[in-house]
Amino acid sequence: MTRLGWQGWAVCFVAGTTILSGAVQMILPALVLNVVGGVTGVANEHFFGIVGMFMVLFGGLALHGALAGSPPALLWAGLQKAGAVAAVVLGIRHSVFSLVALPVAGFDLLSALLILAYWWKIASVSR
Repeated sequence: MTRLGWQGWAVCFVAGTTILSGAVQMILPALVLNVVGGVTGVANEHFFGIVGMFMVLFGGLALHGALAGSPPALLWAGLQKAGAVAAVVLGIRHSVFSLVALPVAGFDLLSALLILAYWWKIASVSR
């Protein structure tokens, strides 16, 4: 699997982190909401759990994309991370989350840039 190079392995790490954190968020949404300064409640926890499920799915897509060298999978996983940045920043701006959630947006931004850079590399090779 050395064909991945450092960028591919970094994408695999980000994907694994996304899968793990999404699973925790899906199973324990109230805990994660408390960590990011969000308001807990039945509806908030339900929808936050759904977001966790999509994190697991898109993390799996990123992992699959890196391991299979799939440009479309990497593109969509990278776009999801970019969307997550916007969602978290808007959540902070609208006081849904506290500033404690800012590192989450930072991690997602770096993740999006990394995944999209790897997508660009893989896509340019397959042309």
